[in-house]
Order: sequence, then C-alpha cells, then structure tokens
Amino acid sequence: MNSHILVIDDEANIRKVLKALLEQEGVHVSEAKDGVEALSLLKKDSFQTIITDLRMPNLDGMGFLEASLKQYPDIPIIIVTAHGTVDSAVSALKMGAFDYISKPFDKTEMIQVIKKALSTYQLKSKNPSDKEI
Repeated sequence: MNSHILVIDDEANIRKVLKALLEQEGVHVSEAKDGVEALSLLKKDSFQTIITDLRMPNLDGMGFLEASLKQYPDIPIIIVTAHGTVDSAVSALKMGAFDYISKPFDKTEMIQVIKKALSTYQLKSKNPSDKEI
C-alpha cells in the first residue's frame, strides 16, 4: 500500500499503535492530536485516507468529519472510537464516514477496512466525474 494516511487521536499511544501497524504495510503516516491540527495538516499535504477518533478536545471526530468532507469529499474517513454507540455510528455514516470501528480494534479488520478505503479513494480520483447523484 504506497499511500499517505492521516491518523487523528488525542491519545498518543493509539496514534503510535496505528502508525506502527500502517508502516508495516508500507503506508506513510502523519499524526494529529485533534481535529483542529488535522485540518491544518490537510491544507499542507494530501492524504488518501483519514482515521479519526470520535472524542477529542477542540474539534471532535464528528466536527472534523463535517468540516473535512466539505473541503475534501473524496478522502475516505474512518471513525475509530472507544465511546461508540449505535446512534453515533449511524450519525457518522449518514454524514459520510467511510466506516466506523470500535476500540479495541482487531488489527486484521483495521487493515482490511483501510485497504478498502484506499481502493475507494483511487477509484474516485481516477473518475472525478463519477459523483453521486
């Protein structure tokens, strides 16, 4: 997977685990501690997928999801949270999240979801005229 992924989580240890997991798969990883820092990184660099926590200070995962999808609608965003509920999962998916994963996550499942997200990004970037009707 030769790609660039943004990992957003206020817990440094979660960012570290995800970064190590993704780097084993050949992915370049950038990190942000909250949605505000992540939006700043999005202006400076390009990413093929974003993984974000739901609960964070300053700008939480749902706020980040809403803000980033307005400017970067083709980047798949995966929500990963320890505080998930059915309502928050449904809300995130309705807003446009690519997937919703509960912590602690299964590493194999996480890699599968990320591979699907990267494939989706590649398809959208190859066919920019194929927008949803």
